[in-house]
Amino acid sequence: MPAGVLAVVLLAGCGGSGPSEGATARPSTPTPTPGPTSVSDRCKVPVDGGELVEIADPGGSVMTGATLGEGPVVAVYLHQTTPVGFCGWTAYAAWAAERGVRAVLVDLCGWGRSRCTGGLAIDPAAQVRLVVDWARSRGATRVTLVGASLGGVTALAVGQQSGADALVDLSGPFSYPGLDTAAVAAPRTTLPLLLAVAPGDTDVQPAELKAAFESAPAKVKKFVSTPRDHGWGMLNDGTDADPDWTPLADTVLAWTKGDYTGA
Repeated sequence: MPAGVLAVVLLAGCGGSGPSEGATARPSTPTPTPGPTSVSDRCKVPVDGGELVEIADPGGSVMTGATLGEGPVVAVYLHQTTPVGFCGWTAYAAWAAERGVRAVLVDLCGWGRSRCTGGLAIDPAAQVRLVVDWARSRGATRVTLVGASLGGVTALAVGQQSGADALVDLSGPFSYPGLDTAAVAAPRTTLPLLLAVAPGDTDVQPAELKAAFESAPAKVKKFVSTPRDHGWGMLNDGTDADPDWTPLADTVLAWTKGDYTGA
């Protein structure tokens, strides 16, 4: 075969097999991982409806969250120390929403999918106030902070200045870094206060919590000693998929509605 013909054949055989010598291969663009599209998708809890939301502050921070239910009576649910953020509240919030309490669930800064920078990232009071104001701007006429563990100590520490109407603290520890202790926060708390703790939950100092609770000047307050468990675990003896709500679950529901006589 003549040399010129051989060169053409070789070139034709290599066509499309890759970049020519000296060329740089163009890297492939990774396919973005889609984010969750619903509350049940994000939290893997079987709830109907709801909406994922983002609550932004002027400084560019974004607190991620969700809403469930409708109406002007709102509970802002503050979560425990967990990488999944608000998801541990989902089953209870859905149950309460079916009974007339609109839920606003939120990832505190540094947890879940929140994206916080600057001052908001280190200011729990500003975070809670931002969420309460957001709920008010969307029709809430009554807002109760309902916190479990980390969320409970946060509710007690900053709730008085948050613009909320009532507070629920489930196993909030007596002290937590970056927040006022219960001994400092309780004596300035005039909002209706519900505090629940299991006597055996020694990590949160139950005796000290009870003493702090007694010092609160709130005209309406209730202390509940539960048989066991911690935080949102005190509300459900079952599972998220098959819940068995405890009497405390009903008490918290009544408190969020302002029914203190039935709580």
